[in-house]
Amino acid sequence: MTQATLTPLCRILAALSLLLWGTAAWAGPTSKPDPVHGQELAERLCTNCHLVGGAMQEEANPDVPSFPEIANFEGQTAGAIMARIILPKHPMPQIPLEKSELSDLAAYIMSLREAPQP
Repeated sequence: MTQATLTPLCRILAALSLLLWGTAAWAGPTSKPDPVHGQELAERLCTNCHLVGGAMQEEANPDVPSFPEIANFEGQTAGAIMARIILPKHPMPQIPLEKSELSDLAAYIMSLREAPQP
């Protein structure tokens, strides 16, 4: 290769590496779901219909399962909870959440799951 062809190639490689590095930096670190943040989301977004935790709540609809009930459905998983939020069935509304918020909310709900009886 000549110096003339090497310089544009180096520029392209440098631009690609900056692009890849910038994308990784923008994406930020991945982290575990945060049930505390999930509880904050639940208290802000879900208390009009669901009983969120053990606290007294005036707005909860008695015909809608509480979060502890949802957590204790047989075979319940965080993935199933997230799927139900992403693709809600009537009367549950569509709730726009980021992926991390969805994970946090599901982690909070699953934290309400009772330990299995021996």
